[in-house]
Amino acid sequence: MFSPSIRQRAGSAPACRTGGPRAARPALVDAAVELDLFELEFTRRRAGVVASRPLMVRARFLWMVAMVAIAAGCRPEGRSTPPPVAECSERDPAACVELCERGEARGCEALAKAVSPGDPERAAAALRTNCDAGNAASCNDLGLWRMAGKHGPRDLAAALALFRRGCDARLPAACANFGAVLLNGGDGVASDPARALAAFTVACDGGDASGCSNLGTLYGTGTGVPLDYPKAMTLFELGCTGGSGQACANLGQAHEKGVAGPADPALAAKYYERGCTAGASDACAFLGGLYAQGRGVTENLERAIELMGTSCEFGGLDACSDLGIMLILGQGVAPEPERGVRTLQKACDAGGARACSNLAAARLDGHGGVTVDRDQGRRLAEKACELGEAHGCDMLQRLRAQ
Repeated sequence: MFSPSIRQRAGSAPACRTGGPRAARPALVDAAVELDLFELEFTRRRAGVVASRPLMVRARFLWMVAMVAIAAGCRPEGRSTPPPVAECSERDPAACVELCERGEARGCEALAKAVSPGDPERAAAALRTNCDAGNAASCNDLGLWRMAGKHGPRDLAAALALFRRGCDARLPAACANFGAVLLNGGDGVASDPARALAAFTVACDGGDASGCSNLGTLYGTGTGVPLDYPKAMTLFELGCTGGSGQACANLGQAHEKGVAGPADPALAAKYYERGCTAGASDACAFLGGLYAQGRGVTENLERAIELMGTSCEFGGLDACSDLGIMLILGQGVAPEPERGVRTLQKACDAGGARACSNLAAARLDGHGGVTVDRDQGRRLAEKACELGEAHGCDMLQRLRAQ
């Protein structure tokens, strides 16, 4: 993954003193770290608005919604208390226990980070203590854990409640996450575009780049609001300038396909480059597609494959699927079937439907010298079908008919 960018602004001491533990944080206090943790996809099938995924990816028009994690801001002042014996840090979690038990943000956050690999229950308790004390950042972080199933079962409803607590405290990142869960729904959470719109608006108004990008997604897809490409472009520009790689990727898609004006692949490539540098997997994949086709940039298949690999490293499951097939078939690269199989298997295990389907086909037909294993091929086709991949369902139907 990329090195997260940190935006920090120090709040004034008087502003901190006027707020209690459950009060909203001062407007000038913010330390945000954007992470590419969660994405939602929207597909539009409108005349003249169709995007071709690079290389072997099916045609689609893509707007993405990002999730963010934030670092702590200002904590309320309390009575003077003696410091711990040792400096509180992730390297010395014992020194943070006293601070956390007093409800101080830095103690709980450092404790959670330090013990999360070896003692997840204690780490979650530290974040919960801090969240209950009114620290919105800890509510947001614990919400991300619950949403991702980190250190425990995935619980989207619990994540939503935690994000709401952070958003109620006017924490922009928590509002962006609250809106993203509301928009996507699932796992017992009903989709609610109207509430998502309100949450994204608060996030964007609070200066959260992903909030602006997410808000642009609503206007760019006409979800819960009238379709408004110019407004979407303005919001994506705000997000991209603020450091959201996905917002840059969305701008690139719009310029590549001429959504809000004449198509300009060269300008799209510049936005994709910015998005890829910021760690947006789709931006890397889209830029790779331009290099493969020689559109807006000089054709360079080696660079295209490099970018596809970067997208895969950033968690782009479709890019992993494309890269795996290229390695198996030797498309633009020396054939490496074993590496291709590993790449596809990893993406399939992570929930990549097309990767499961491609690997099923390779196992069933022995493409590129892959060892035939019909039992495994059938299981992979079943998984691809369960994940909604039509080609996987077709393969499964043919197998059952044999």
